[in-house]
Amino acid sequence: MIRPWRLPGDGCSLAEESAMAAGYPTPDRERDEPADVLQRHADRVASMIVTSSFSDLDCAIAERELRMECLVLLPDRMELFDRIYASRFRRLREQFR
Repeated sequence: MIRPWRLPGDGCSLAEESAMAAGYPTPDRERDEPADVLQRHADRVASMIVTSSFSDLDCAIAERELRMECLVLLPDRMELFDRIYASRFRRLREQFR
């Protein structure tokens, strides 16, 4: 079975394993699905909201950039984006800010 992704320990080099663990793109990782890319970026925005080292403005800009990226990658899914991510970010802001 050929997978479009690779996991640490499945025959990739130590450098590739380190890159994957750090979140850096590897040749196989560059072909991630748009939803996977958005999920990683949404997790980054969520961690920015929870972490006090980022200002509210920085978080709002990152959230706006994620929204624009979703518009480019998955324009027919904006309604789903609003229901899932917008409410998630709003809840995190209320809880941690």
